[in-house]
Amino acid sequence: MINKLKLFKNYSFVVFIIFITTYSCSSDTNDTEPETPSTVDEVEAPGTNINSVSYYNDLITFHFSESYTVGQYANGDYWVYNEGNDITITQITPVSQNVSGRIINGTMLNPENSENQGYDNAARDMGYEDFLNVDPGNTNSNLTVSSGTSIIKSISTESADGRPIISDAAILTVVAEIPLENSFRPPYTGSNKTVIATTNNLNFDALGTHPRLTDEYNIEEVTHYYDKVWLEHNTAWTSRDIHPANHMPPYGRDLANKSAIGLILLQLDYTNEEKKQLLINLVQYGLDIYGLAQNGAQWNNSGGHNLGRKMPLLLAGKVLDNDDILTYGDKEQYFIFQDDQQHFYVSETEVAITNSDAWRPDDRATLTPYTVNDIGLAEWGIHHADEPEEDNANWGAIYRNICGYAQTSHILAARLMDLEDEWNWSPVFDYTDRFYETQSDDFDPYIVSLWEAYR
Repeated sequence: MINKLKLFKNYSFVVFIIFITTYSCSSDTNDTEPETPSTVDEVEAPGTNINSVSYYNDLITFHFSESYTVGQYANGDYWVYNEGNDITITQITPVSQNVSGRIINGTMLNPENSENQGYDNAARDMGYEDFLNVDPGNTNSNLTVSSGTSIIKSISTESADGRPIISDAAILTVVAEIPLENSFRPPYTGSNKTVIATTNNLNFDALGTHPRLTDEYNIEEVTHYYDKVWLEHNTAWTSRDIHPANHMPPYGRDLANKSAIGLILLQLDYTNEEKKQLLINLVQYGLDIYGLAQNGAQWNNSGGHNLGRKMPLLLAGKVLDNDDILTYGDKEQYFIFQDDQQHFYVSETEVAITNSDAWRPDDRATLTPYTVNDIGLAEWGIHHADEPEEDNANWGAIYRNICGYAQTSHILAARLMDLEDEWNWSPVFDYTDRFYETQSDDFDPYIVSLWEAYR
């Protein structure tokens, strides 16, 4: 893996003996893909007592009132332990402050799935609540945090215009007990910070080993796509405000396209060692989605905004052999993902709706109602699960193509991993076949080569 060994070259570690003041997990902050915060082999044994921790070449630093026991999760994020007691943070840099009326660089604790946030009051779509911003710079007092808490620190974008409004974010987890070495970070939503799994639980045999047909993507470079947290604690369309610009794409379709690359590469014939850090990064993303789902989140059908969240969750559940995670990916038990809600088999109901006065699809597309000859056909509808009256059989229906290409890449990853049973919603697979056959001339040639070889 490139540029890994330099991350901690100035760091000397002797467990419970040497006290140091700072160390950081670094990552590029310019327009290039960020470096991996840490590989699994570089995550040291827990136990160092220090009074600050830093992320991304000191871009974000948490300053403690005293030295606490700290360590790292498998993806490089830090945890802090004070024998189950509270910790006190005196400052988090860059500080949250009011700059000409704009409150920037906010900090939140255990954020709920909400359209309100405490990062930046210049949000374009999400609401800002000052009480959610617990940053010492905003409250003018120390921040005391109990165990069972995820602290999310943000850095605001330079401009208040457009989306997103934050450029970077880092997560520090306050734990009630020292995690096992190489643990995955618990989800940042909710107060349960019990470790779900460690890297020792990863089952590489659950991944595909299909021969590579081209080397269009470099797996080392793709690994860096997911180095930093993909922040998801708003599942409405307004979430684009808080998708950190230096971490992830703001829009769901683009997010899905980018996550699909890594999901697909994991199913090809790279060695386990070559896949390892990429798998760790994507499993961590899947666990964060799982945590949100456990706390009631749904990624409801909404244009192209909520695409691509189901496959990372299924990946995590499958490679960790975790039935509870897989349960949330089972459509018949949890109908919570746009990936499922937009897909259906045409029935007499859809025929009746699209041939009645109740039919009101978006008038920017040519209108085509369903007929009895379409019954049983695998189809797509922009808001089918809750507004079937917006269904439209026409291939030019608004958002059909926006969703279709990204969705096809995720379904390809699921097929390469043999996850059809765990996904448990055949209309999305059957419709994707239809979409590919109809639109294949406009697909990424890389996807076409794999689909033609392995579908």
